[in-house]
Amino acid sequence: MLAWLGAAWRGSRAWSVLCAILAICLLLSIWIYTAIRLDDETQQALDRARIENHDVATILGAHLDDALEAAPELPPDLSFFLRPYRDISRKARGRIEIMNRQGELLAAMENGVPTMVPKSSAPHAMAPLLEQRLVAHHGLLVRVSQDQALVLATLAGMRRRHLTQAGLLSLALLALGGAILLAARRRLQWQRRQSEGEQITLSLQLAQEKSRADQLAAHDALTGVASRRRFYESAGGKLLHARRSRNHYALLYLDIDRFKQVNERLGYLAGDALLHAVAQRLQQVLREYDVLARLGGDEFVVLLSEVASEERVAAIASAVLAALRQPFTSIAGHEIAATASIGIALYPRDGQSVDALLSSADSALSAAKTGGRDGFRFHDMALNLSSARSLELQGRFATAMRDDEFCFHYQGKFDTAQLRIVGLEALLRWDHPHHGLIFPNEFIGLAEESEAIVALGNWSINAVCRQLAQWRSAGLPLSPVAINISAKQLRDPLLPETVTRALERHAITPDLLELEVTESCFIDDISQAKNVLRRLRALGLTISLDDYGTGYSGLSHIKMLPIHTLKIDRSFIRDIAIDRNDAMIVASTIALARGLGLQVVAEGVESGEQLAHLRRLGCQQVQGFYLHRPAPPAAVAALLAEGRPALAYAM
Repeated sequence: MLAWLGAAWRGSRAWSVLCAILAICLLLSIWIYTAIRLDDETQQALDRARIENHDVATILGAHLDDALEAAPELPPDLSFFLRPYRDISRKARGRIEIMNRQGELLAAMENGVPTMVPKSSAPHAMAPLLEQRLVAHHGLLVRVSQDQALVLATLAGMRRRHLTQAGLLSLALLALGGAILLAARRRLQWQRRQSEGEQITLSLQLAQEKSRADQLAAHDALTGVASRRRFYESAGGKLLHARRSRNHYALLYLDIDRFKQVNERLGYLAGDALLHAVAQRLQQVLREYDVLARLGGDEFVVLLSEVASEERVAAIASAVLAALRQPFTSIAGHEIAATASIGIALYPRDGQSVDALLSSADSALSAAKTGGRDGFRFHDMALNLSSARSLELQGRFATAMRDDEFCFHYQGKFDTAQLRIVGLEALLRWDHPHHGLIFPNEFIGLAEESEAIVALGNWSINAVCRQLAQWRSAGLPLSPVAINISAKQLRDPLLPETVTRALERHAITPDLLELEVTESCFIDDISQAKNVLRRLRALGLTISLDDYGTGYSGLSHIKMLPIHTLKIDRSFIRDIAIDRNDAMIVASTIALARGLGLQVVAEGVESGEQLAHLRRLGCQQVQGFYLHRPAPPAAVAALLAEGRPALAYAM
């Protein structure tokens, strides 16, 4: 016990466990001793009862022997001989019986009272304590018995006393141990708090040192941008995300032109100052989530992430070069005009790892330097030609709109029941004087980057209204025409007024104009987009949600937006007849639209099998090459006049 208390006080876990076991053994010893003592007391009580029975039977048997020795016959009443044992019978709660050879009861006394009632025993009762003596004369038998349960009942008080003593002793032992354990625990808590305080102080110091070391290892000491090691870590994580992204990722390898001459003519301090200034300018031009690092010397590397197109990558590279062309002042008391060359590698086309992209970008950088410096080159030579063409197109938007180089081709939309025309979609084209017909995937991104997209969208609305007026003048039946609206145009608060002016200028009713928006229009500011759409809907225009299923909107957007039609993207229609998942997505979309009271248009229908499957699913309208290819206005006039595609007459 003392060892346990001492161990608990000292806080030794192993000794505490050992001594706790000893304490449990001590408690068990107390109760085992109590049990043994109770058993001993019980045995002694039973032995006393047996002795009493033996003495009474012996004395009574001798008494009867002496009294009946000279008597020729038994007296009629033998209870006379039991009277001297009345007190003994009452005190012991026993029974004294005199019986003949045949076992007949001649006299009996129970609990000090004479009785002639035979002894009855309850089922499952304890065996009585019995003593018998045979009387020589007249064949009499003396039986003295005590109920064992009654004998044990006399020990109840003693049993309670022993159990109480053992319980009190156990409680005292537990209370003493608990008090010491509580005191020991408080002492341990105090020691632990003191130790934790020291550990926290030490941990903070170590964390500060580690942070300082990581900072030095992760950042370039001269420029403050990321080091080579940090770049590999950050770029590796970005490329993992790039595998699941639809946007472009690009690595730019930048080298300062003729940097060696700066070191040789102005000294290394001036060169270091120039590198620091270049890093600051790069940070100003690049986006916050782009990764910029210095690999060493005058070489910098940039990982561009989530870029919309290759043209946008080229635009960023051009912006970097333009920023570096501005003179650097106060470089060791000098003004330095510096330029740079950039090599560009695209993920995953030019490499799927950081090392592979660096190698491809380094190769492109060599080509940029060979080509005259102060420029950039893609690793893929085809993109270099594309980049030059993109720059040319980007500078010609105003001229193209003024000279009506843009035009529309129209594709019909048909009901699935009878394949009658229910509308047209206006698809923008650029009839370039040198490059021929250019499709929108090549110039729409450039228009958005150059902020020409709003003007181009307004031109498109007016051009479609003008074409509707020309068809009407030609006596053709008119169908609603849908125009694609960009996200930037939808954020223009003057869009409803622009639409109203175009409708009034050409005397077109609003029900003949339909505006198609994509899910990406609601990423930045859904509340503003929703307000503009409501104003357009109030004018009487139909609003369609284009490319449904490929963007970011959820059911809540569909519920809150004032749209009339859902257009299921062609990527879900392509394999609808063979891909169970696509079929289920289309079926659920159709059911959802019906539940919300919306029209459904399936885009990209290119086979009769797809059309039949969409009919079975209950799709209301379809659009695609199988029924009608986009065509210029003159060719569409025949479709408007007939009201059905040529294929419908063959079905």
